[in-house]
Amino acid sequence: MIENFGNIFYLIIHVLITGLFGVYIVRIYFAPEGLVKEFNVDRSGIYLIRFIGTFAFGFFFMGIYIIFRSGGPEGAWVYFNLIFIIAAAQLVYESLYYFKLIDKDLEAKNSLTDLVLSAFMVVAPAILILGLSDKIYTI
Repeated sequence: MIENFGNIFYLIIHVLITGLFGVYIVRIYFAPEGLVKEFNVDRSGIYLIRFIGTFAFGFFFMGIYIIFRSGGPEGAWVYFNLIFIIAAAQLVYESLYYFKLIDKDLEAKNSLTDLVLSAFMVVAPAILILGLSDKIYTI
């Protein structure tokens, strides 16, 4: 496992990213009421939250697969780059919303923790993309 990632540092970062997707999936499927309350919508919003959350499902299981497959992250450039691009877009929106530059009339909660997690989800894949470029871009 560690040898596939080159060192323990990259493996830990990958496990943290995969773990965050796992936490999000658990919240979506087993505790959606917390998300409904956080985003200040009624219970009918659970369907939309779960539907949108299904996209995280693929990232979670792909992350697990990369950890245990024989080649590790070899050839998985699309996976890491897609996480980076999506997280960058989410960080832009999260920042604009946090500083009340857009959607000022929404009553959804947004905290500094959300902003820090969004920043982590941009920086962590960037570290993996740069550090594992010799592995992820091989076919």
